[in-house]
Amino acid sequence: MAINLTNLNNRSLQLDQARSAQQKANVRAGNSVQASPQRIAQGDSVNITSQAKSLTAMEHDLAQGTPVNESKVESLKKAIADGSYQIDANKLAKNMSSFESLLA
Repeated sequence: MAINLTNLNNRSLQLDQARSAQQKANVRAGNSVQASPQRIAQGDSVNITSQAKSLTAMEHDLAQGTPVNESKVESLKKAIADGSYQIDANKLAKNMSSFESLLA
């Protein structure tokens, strides 16, 4: 899910410009009364969930690049290529089941 913050910034700019124009008009008319705090428009706010913060942290970590054990990768490639790599079907099924339960 993406949040478009551009419109929020544009809206804030529009409100600032409107307030400035109103204050100038008040000064020209001889009204130097400031706007009361109740009349000032409330700004938009965004709350970031802990899940979003976690995803952002993971994205940052991935962008930094995770260290890869090149020797282990090469040994696995060789074992797969020569057919000596053995797969434990029970362990694989348990891991897949565990992963799938995390998604639900």
